[in-house]
Amino acid sequence: MDNTVGSRQGEIIIGTLLGDGFLERNGTYVRLIIDHSEKQRPYVEWKYAQLRSLGGQIAYKKQFDARTNQFYHHYVFRSQTSPMLEGYYSLFYQGKRKCVPSNLPRIITPLILATWFMDDGYRRNDCNAARLNTQSYTAIEHEIIQQALLALGIQSKIHKQSKYLVTYIPSQSMNRLRQLLKGLIIPQMEYKIV
Repeated sequence: MDNTVGSRQGEIIIGTLLGDGFLERNGTYVRLIIDHSEKQRPYVEWKYAQLRSLGGQIAYKKQFDARTNQFYHHYVFRSQTSPMLEGYYSLFYQGKRKCVPSNLPRIITPLILATWFMDDGYRRNDCNAARLNTQSYTAIEHEIIQQALLALGIQSKIHKQSKYLVTYIPSQSMNRLRQLLKGLIIPQMEYKIV
């Protein structure tokens, strides 16, 4: 399978890296790490099936959080380290910090957005709007995200949430968002958009 930028695998990798996924250097090369809650196990399995050529496996993890005094169950897919992932590392990382690529408005596709939305998006319960959890990104990166969404015909706003910024998709863009993501979001994750 082709995992270069512009391929189906490449689009899933980019959407994953915009969301919760990250690249970890392990020796000479990097590997892709995907980690989701037990509830999202089918999503981890979908990513594993889509990215199978990267090798690796899915593992179940049980982790205790002393802050909440609870155990959390999650599934982690770690790919094998690969020189094929180095291009994504160059695209997304400045030093050890994961960043939004400046060329995102030129490379974004519906599949990239669908994967990103399955990671970090959700439809608000109080209104017909959506949000991307983009709290880890800077104000400049939020402007890049806005331009990328606009390239797909989606209006968005940058909202402040506590001391962080998030990407807000207002009701007037929800039909366009649903139209773009239809058939790309797996059934188990459709609750995030319907």
